[in-house]
Amino acid sequence: MKTQSKLHRWIPSALIGLALGAGTAFGATPIITVNTFDNSGSTADMWNWYGGSTFTWDGTQDHTGNGGGSLYISQPSASGDDTIIVPETWLPGCGQWWAGSSVDLTTYSNISLYFKWDKNNSTMTLDQFNSLNTGGFTVALNDASGWGGGDRQTLAFQQIPDAASNGWVHLSIPLDNTIPFISSVGAIEYYDWKSAPWPGTVAFWIDDVTIIPNTIPIIPNPTLKMPFAAVAGLNIFAASEGNSYYDRQEVYLTNNTSGLGWIGQASSGRPVSYSFTIASFPNDPNGPEAYLFLSPNPATIDTAPDWNETNCVVVSVQTDPAGDAIMSFQYKVNEAGNNQMFTGGSQYTNASGSWDGTTTPWYETGNLGSVTNPASAGGPVGKWTVTFTSSTQGTLYAPNGNHTTITIPSYNVGYLNDNNDMNVFLGMQANNAAAINKAVVYSAFSISGASSVSDNFLADASLNTNTWSTSYASDTSAPILVPPSVLPGYWLQWTLPDGGFSLEANSKLTGFWSAPSAGPTFPAYGVRQQLVAGSDLPAGPDAFFRLVKRQFTQMLILWPGETNAPNTPTGKTGTPTPVSFANVSANGGVTATVYACDANFYPVNGVTDAITADDSDESDTAVIVGNNGGNTGNLATGGMTIQVGFIDSVNPTPLTVTVTDTSTNTIPVATSSPLTINP
Repeated sequence: MKTQSKLHRWIPSALIGLALGAGTAFGATPIITVNTFDNSGSTADMWNWYGGSTFTWDGTQDHTGNGGGSLYISQPSASGDDTIIVPETWLPGCGQWWAGSSVDLTTYSNISLYFKWDKNNSTMTLDQFNSLNTGGFTVALNDASGWGGGDRQTLAFQQIPDAASNGWVHLSIPLDNTIPFISSVGAIEYYDWKSAPWPGTVAFWIDDVTIIPNTIPIIPNPTLKMPFAAVAGLNIFAASEGNSYYDRQEVYLTNNTSGLGWIGQASSGRPVSYSFTIASFPNDPNGPEAYLFLSPNPATIDTAPDWNETNCVVVSVQTDPAGDAIMSFQYKVNEAGNNQMFTGGSQYTNASGSWDGTTTPWYETGNLGSVTNPASAGGPVGKWTVTFTSSTQGTLYAPNGNHTTITIPSYNVGYLNDNNDMNVFLGMQANNAAAINKAVVYSAFSISGASSVSDNFLADASLNTNTWSTSYASDTSAPILVPPSVLPGYWLQWTLPDGGFSLEANSKLTGFWSAPSAGPTFPAYGVRQQLVAGSDLPAGPDAFFRLVKRQFTQMLILWPGETNAPNTPTGKTGTPTPVSFANVSANGGVTATVYACDANFYPVNGVTDAITADDSDESDTAVIVGNNGGNTGNLATGGMTIQVGFIDSVNPTPLTVTVTDTSTNTIPVATSSPLTINP
């Protein structure tokens, strides 16, 4: 019997643009003055989150000549690690990064500042400064919830002109309103970077930093991109570009690091194997890679152990132009803040295992071997395995059975052992622009012969957070588990910003459009992405998608047992699940979810209004979850939670919760359904 899959058509982006209009114009937007550095207290809202640079206020230099002053940044020569200039300034009103306040830069076009080179105290030339790893001086943006390696975006690099050696020059650094967190920026950095060695001392001044609005700020409507089929398994998307195309997107094995190493455990009778099965891989040759990091330093969990850690193993899969897939085994020892040993780059030109036992330092390659699975056998798709039969001897296996042996020199084995404890990461790296917002999909992972670990991702309804953590991915929303139950499904992407817009589907261009809700939605690089599950696809062979902008007019509160039901009188279906006073008290209360909605109770994206929560029994407490126990907070896309903790144990009664919007006084107070509380 031949089964015909549904062919789903989609509305071209041009039609979406005609339906929604060309853009939305706004009135005059004020210039944001970040810092004029006019007094010694100007640096109070600054810090240096990494590296060896320092910053001070200098009252002797001022770009306007009014005697106010400027910011003086210096970086000494360094040779031991990657060196970075990253003094960070919190934007007005934002406070420190953990405060969570932010500034919306959606309608701003560029960051303006003045720059002067200190030729008397800089031993590095301007040409050298302009040739650092970054390709010149720049500014980086940080979102309001993180710093440094969190949600971070480096802007266009600036070549400093020679005139800066003799006076102030003006720099205008363009902003891009497709940056995922452009509406919630918390800080900016003055940024330049180079891996060791740093070629000399750097010193310069910065003054009068402002953020300039668009002359006629036009925000384009979001545009739908071509849908693509979802694949079941652990989807790890290249969803950010904070480190160019080299962000590590990964899950970290959390349940146990003890005994996950092979050294001292593996033998021919008891081999230790590390396996991962790839279900789908981006079709961009010589670019993206699937990887397994083994980091023998469980005391430090690092987002990029392949770069930052002193010792690390990388097992990676990439494809060549013919579609053949190659798995490589590489390692490094005694090389923190770099990765030249992996490939035999820089000084690491000696053959593996060639050390004479006396010469030190001895720089040999850590690239031990590779195995190929041809395109005709599936290329990257299938099960890849590294098996050790001793501390030094291993074999690489491709999905088609091809294999090759590797040998780790005995004198380097000890660096890869920390009482057989091991940090384990499974992930992907884009490596080029074509792979951004694409995913490597894993269907299974296992470690055997050591402490046993096994996860069949196709049997999971969601990512097992007792086994895996997404906290160390460059974008923590990038790893998403897609269960087989949602298939056939499609990923829909559309451009940012998309405030207030929601996705709808229909089997034809007229009639009732429904809002898909079964799949997750998350912001990727310059786009928002939503999984449309098979259950959300319209009946019949055709599916059309569109984006509509909904107007926030009301709020909706849902208890456990209730679900959102747009186009109904109450906006919800089901009844609140009764709770036991004793049970919820022991577990910190019962949680409700609050949504910003339009007039038909469709959730509205992009609403961040401040709200307060209260409950009908004043002896109980309603708090905003994650707000340190307070009853105030802000709405968030996808709903936010409030939690009611019960104090009155004598007379439990049906309980209601109210939520008030304190930012927009036209939004009515929302009241929940009564919740039955049993003794």
